[in-house]
Amino acid sequence: MILLIAVGIFAWLAIQKFKYSPPDQRRKLIIQYVLIALALAAVLLAVSGRLHWVGAAVAVVLPIVNRLWRTFGRHLPWIAPLIAKHAQARAQKQQQKQSGSENPGAGEGNTQKPDREPQLTEAEARRILSVSKNASRDEIIGAHRKLIQKFHPDRGGNDYLASRINAAKALLLKQLGE
Repeated sequence: MILLIAVGIFAWLAIQKFKYSPPDQRRKLIIQYVLIALALAAVLLAVSGRLHWVGAAVAVVLPIVNRLWRTFGRHLPWIAPLIAKHAQARAQKQQQKQSGSENPGAGEGNTQKPDREPQLTEAEARRILSVSKNASRDEIIGAHRKLIQKFHPDRGGNDYLASRINAAKALLLKQLGE
């Protein structure tokens, strides 16, 4: 009975830790929790005298694993390039994330086309920011701040809208001579 209470408390603490952990650490936590659960299951089976069932299950699974391993080994020459390509793509993605995505079109394996945005005219920039022809610097900055808060990618907007809003502000401020 005490053992079951301890397992329940441990499970509750594990779930709480999993909930509040960052997404990149969750996979590691899942692996740890599965290994701990297997160890606890082995202890419970040993205490209850049913550990021999584990030995029987292992004896059944080993020939199946051996057969799968041989089959996989036979097909490895065809699978290896796919695994290498996947690993290379993952490494490039991680490298771009670390460098702040300064150069998203770089890399041989990158199949994404660089974004081509049409150049803004002054009239389009004023329409985007909803400012008049004789708007001051403060009006332009205020309109930009209001729109970017509304359409920023971190707040549910998207990169395209945010880039157009930023480009409109930059063009209008440049027109003012600043």
